[in-house]
Amino acid sequence: MRVALAQMKVVPGMPKRNVENMLSMISEAKNNGVQLIVFPEMCVGGYLLGDKWLDDEYCEYLMSFNEMLRKASEGIAIAYGNIFVDNEINLRNGDKEIHPNKDGRSRKYNAVYVFENGKPAKRKVENKILPEGIQPKLLLPNYRIFDDERYFFSLKDIARDFNVDLKEIVQPFLLNLDGKEEYVGVELCEDLWCEEYRENLNALNITKILIENGAETICNLSSSPWTFGKNKARDKRVLFLKKETGESFVPFFYVNCTGVQNNGKNIVTFDGGSTIYDNNGQPILFAKEAYKQELILFETNQKFENKFRNENTKIAQKYLAIIEGLKYLKDITGAVADPKVVIGLSGGIDSALVASLCVIAFGKQNVFSVNMPTKYNSDKTKSAAKFVADKLGIKYSVVPIQSMAELNEEVLDSADLDGTGKKLSVLNIENVQAKIRGTSLLSNLASKYGAIFTNNGNKLETALGYATLYGDVGGAIAPIADLTKIEVVELAKFLNKEIFQKEVIPNVLLPDKLWRFGEEQIQPSAELKEKQIDPMKFVYHCALLDAVTDYQKKSPSVVMQWFIDGVLHKKLDEYLFPITGENVGLDLMKRWGVTNSEEFLKDLGWFFPLVQKNVFKRVQAPPIIITSKSSYGYDIRESMLPFEKTTKEEELKRFILENIKEYTPRC
Repeated sequence: MRVALAQMKVVPGMPKRNVENMLSMISEAKNNGVQLIVFPEMCVGGYLLGDKWLDDEYCEYLMSFNEMLRKASEGIAIAYGNIFVDNEINLRNGDKEIHPNKDGRSRKYNAVYVFENGKPAKRKVENKILPEGIQPKLLLPNYRIFDDERYFFSLKDIARDFNVDLKEIVQPFLLNLDGKEEYVGVELCEDLWCEEYRENLNALNITKILIENGAETICNLSSSPWTFGKNKARDKRVLFLKKETGESFVPFFYVNCTGVQNNGKNIVTFDGGSTIYDNNGQPILFAKEAYKQELILFETNQKFENKFRNENTKIAQKYLAIIEGLKYLKDITGAVADPKVVIGLSGGIDSALVASLCVIAFGKQNVFSVNMPTKYNSDKTKSAAKFVADKLGIKYSVVPIQSMAELNEEVLDSADLDGTGKKLSVLNIENVQAKIRGTSLLSNLASKYGAIFTNNGNKLETALGYATLYGDVGGAIAPIADLTKIEVVELAKFLNKEIFQKEVIPNVLLPDKLWRFGEEQIQPSAELKEKQIDPMKFVYHCALLDAVTDYQKKSPSVVMQWFIDGVLHKKLDEYLFPITGENVGLDLMKRWGVTNSEEFLKDLGWFFPLVQKNVFKRVQAPPIIITSKSSYGYDIRESMLPFEKTTKEEELKRFILENIKEYTPRC
């Protein structure tokens, strides 16, 4: 059997464009003698469409493209993902019972469509419950950015509704490929990740059921976002299927989309990673390059050796994700050309990195930089900003705002709302400067030139609220808001060394591994008042934030227990080593003085309440490109709540104060 995996770029909300792409790939497959071509999950309209899935008319519109694809299946078998609104379930089953979705709306399936020679494919054993040539998804993810349970009815739900065993309705399709009959099982994305979905003490393993029912090949159609280590995770899942199925395991074809989608608050990248596995669950052929569309051709009787994946470093993979996310901006608006971008270039490392990334994504001709100094901005930072702009070859403008800040202060001081004659505080005056830069200048300059402006905040600032609402909490997109500060530094080093191969982001902005700066270097500062230095314990707080926001989120009491057990330095290194390549946890604790128990608790008492207190800023922030396993936006779903210590936290605090003066590391 000659198979093609269509690792295609899917553009959400653009079904005409997607189907044109599919038809082109089908034509190419036919020209190469392919008998079966397999496309990704929800490749017609995209996967992350939000509540568009609740719009029956829009779903019917997406389904209208099925006819075009059915006709294209003449002379070939095709499998692809699309929505199916099951309005004829009563007619098929000859009953008068109502069969709605679980929310009372129309029953919808995230489904695989299988056509061959212009007709829906037949199952090995047909049933009246499921429509011809259509297989719904069994496992509906309901975590991170996924909301399948909100919109779709699963294969498991169908079996329960009709009181039948899954094995009765999970059947492979019978395809006649050049005169030879082949039983092909199809499944969707999460169906591969079945180990955690349990029923009657067993995994809900559709792959095993399909093989037991005669499948000679399994095709998994995915819309699976990139995260670091995702390919290894996919390989591990296939090995689990092999273990569950034993010697009867069959070749497994995994096809994933490329491109970028969004949920309104996050920009989500899809890396592809399409892979063919042999009947031992080992990868033998995979896509050549992440994020690239590719038609992968494969003869089932070919002999391949097992392949080893050469993966990029963590920071290199995050770089690719950010560039893909930025390039997606034109797809959000349906534009043909890349956007023009206005960047506030302060002379700090964050804005220098964002400017560099935007030049790589959009070209230097589309990037405009603006430096907006007051009397608090040093010559060093102004020189650093100019250095970056010159090295990138972008337009650079200096717009001083000291007079605007003074005028705003005068006007606001004269407004006596409560009759007390109250004047602006130092913090108020700092925020006025930030708001002038973000709201008065950057947003209006972007509007003037038909451009967008960027949010330059990193993840640590986003978490702690170290930014001004309606000032630097603004912009169309937040390219680095899922990078901690140490990741910002490491990505800057990566760009200088690997991409630019010269100093573009100034070395004076780059600290050593313990966040120490030389005399001539520039420490991070908002420069909103005299001698201001950012208050964070950098690198230490970065690792702490990773622990707090990780997929398996850690509470203050967990961090305190690590301190008590003498393993906090090791836990810090677990988060830092994949980025820095060094174990620096204990040295960091000493550098910031948090080996002292009182200082450690004081810092925790500052850090955690600030994270909770600043939810109100995060919910108003622009969309963030996801680069971690748990990003602010819609990945981490937050409510605006006060901070309150738990009883356990109070007990652990007392224990530390009464029993531990200095941290004792355990090897």
